[in-house]
Amino acid sequence: MTIRDPAELLPLPHMTYHLLLALAEGEAHGWELIRRIRALTEGTSDPSSGSLYLAMMRMEDQGLLAEAKAPSDADERRRYYRLTPFGKRVLAAESERVALLVERARQLHVFSAAGKARK
Repeated sequence: MTIRDPAELLPLPHMTYHLLLALAEGEAHGWELIRRIRALTEGTSDPSSGSLYLAMMRMEDQGLLAEAKAPSDADERRRYYRLTPFGKRVLAAESERVALLVERARQLHVFSAAGKARK
């Protein structure tokens, strides 16, 4: 599948967005990506290895990520992944879309009630 306009994939499923954000930190293997997702979502997302790898297979087919060369000291059983240039463009487009929604929520003073309830 070859998609070159990031807008064709938006809005992204949560897992896809989380994986793209995790890979924006740099190349990583699956368990490291799970750890990064847990950290960036403050534990609200805890993907299983099965759901992670299914999402990654789909994302690889879409051209969002690709297998990367493993570091020389890496466990040979681990596969490493990286964002593709298209994956970076999709991440930027989705981040902009989400930022616009957050800005609108701020304008509507949505955060005042939500912030108090969260504390």
